[in-house]
Amino acid sequence: MGKRFELTESEKKEIQKLYLLEDSKNEDRKFCHAGNTKSLEEIVGDDEIEDYIEGVQLRKKGVNSLADRIELLKTIRLHPKISDGGEHLAYSIMNDLKSYKPYNYFDEANKGCNKAMDKIIELYKENEHGEELVKDLEKVYANNHVNPRAKEFIKNCIIIVRGK
Repeated sequence: MGKRFELTESEKKEIQKLYLLEDSKNEDRKFCHAGNTKSLEEIVGDDEIEDYIEGVQLRKKGVNSLADRIELLKTIRLHPKISDGGEHLAYSIMNDLKSYKPYNYFDEANKGCNKAMDKIIELYKENEHGEELVKDLEKVYANNHVNPRAKEFIKNCIIIVRGK
């Protein structure tokens, strides 16, 4: 048969503090596990380049790709071969940001679990093309050469990044 053991009141309270968010005073307790965590390599992406259109190459994944696509949208008027007004680029940016939204990132230096979106914003600032993610997205949104549908995708990107 199974063994029986009893918990003291102090042990019960400790367990409640660990697992019941309503009893803990931390506003947003996150737990990192294999199912909800992206690695730094996945977030950064690799430097593998692919042709987007003739004369334009973009990196495939991660923050590197995000920076390349936003930079291309900021300078879309210089690329007349992009016939859709940046709609495809904006849609792919939005989908990438959506795909990272529910994930966390385990910061080994601080031994803490943080939102993957926070790490993306941090790495984007460090990128050679990036200033601040929201500001760059707003620049794209204000660009007259960007298709109205692409602007709607960019508006959704801004909402995703701000966390609303």
